[in-house]
Amino acid sequence: MHEAGLARNVAKALKSRGLTLADVRLSVRGGRRDPAEFEAELRVSLLAAMPEQAKAIPGLEIRRAPFGHLCPGCGNEFDSAQIAASCPRCHAESLPEVSDEEIDIERMERYR
Repeated sequence: MHEAGLARNVAKALKSRGLTLADVRLSVRGGRRDPAEFEAELRVSLLAAMPEQAKAIPGLEIRRAPFGHLCPGCGNEFDSAQIAASCPRCHAESLPEVSDEEIDIERMERYR
């Protein structure tokens, strides 16, 4: 399961930086799976990788970030957060630049 490997890498990165899930949000690019299914599996995998942070997992922000696409019909290059994005020029289905999900960890700055 791809999500389990990503969750282990997130756990390792957070631990090495002294951060918790409450300190960050995850930005996901690419993929082939339905985003809601991927997010649900990622949360389950994070629970397995970081059981001590179980309370933070439901509130963890996971967002889809735009990534590159290429339209094979007209050659248009564009960014979209959707997996199977339609070309804005000719409306054909595009080819994604990133085929497997990639996760960026973004530290959340809190101000009072």
